[in-house]
Amino acid sequence: MSLLEQQQDQLAIESAPDARTALRKSQAFQPDVVICFRETRRPGDEAMLQELMSRYHARIIHCSLEADRLTIYDQTHINHATVDDLISAVLK
Repeated sequence: MSLLEQQQDQLAIESAPDARTALRKSQAFQPDVVICFRETRRPGDEAMLQELMSRYHARIIHCSLEADRLTIYDQTHINHATVDDLISAVLK
């Protein structure tokens, strides 16, 4: 979060502890990009992320911090991802 907050001149940031809360908050926030930092997903997370994508045409980015991997839901996979890769995916 602190890395993204450094980009506040280009980003409006809202956080949520899970996909269900993100979906509920999204009604007011209407995100362009949703970043999921969870290593494990809860049942129903995938459907809620899909709902965010379809409702707001949001780009979904899943960050696997232990594996240094980004999965961007246009099926882009970046192995050994860097901070610059994350910022580029958000600002794309």
